[in-house]
Amino acid sequence: MVPIISNTTAVSNWFPALVPGPEWRSFEQFRVAGSSALEGITVGSVATLQVKSRTFRILRDDDFQRIVGLASEVHRLKQGITFVVTAARVVAKYPNDPDSIQLLYRSASLLSESSMLPEREGHDIFHITPEEIEEHKEEGFNIPASEIPRPQL
Repeated sequence: MVPIISNTTAVSNWFPALVPGPEWRSFEQFRVAGSSALEGITVGSVATLQVKSRTFRILRDDDFQRIVGLASEVHRLKQGITFVVTAARVVAKYPNDPDSIQLLYRSASLLSESSMLPEREGHDIFHITPEEIEEHKEEGFNIPASEIPRPQL
């Protein structure tokens, strides 16, 4: 029998219980606070930035990746349930056909195969090693800002 998954903690051991974090009423307030403002956004909290008539939510990459994984799992389950319902209709139409019963069994078992949400570590951090700096330092990429052509408006 296929095990029943009752909530997200059964799948990922993470429940999206996000709490309100820092709030900025304008972009200027956020800008003045600087990078220290972002440090106030802890894991499991959601910051709010209000700009004119728009509201933006800011969260840490760990929380974002978990939410993306949870959304992917919801999509997978939705597609899987649709497939199982279709297979059940075939069994209802042909109750004595062993192939349709096998199809229903296999489609239902697909829903329980994944026990982990798809998550990733986030974006790779870009680092230039001292060896790379030494190797490419004589390539003439130092262009003064005054020599960069500006667009004409």
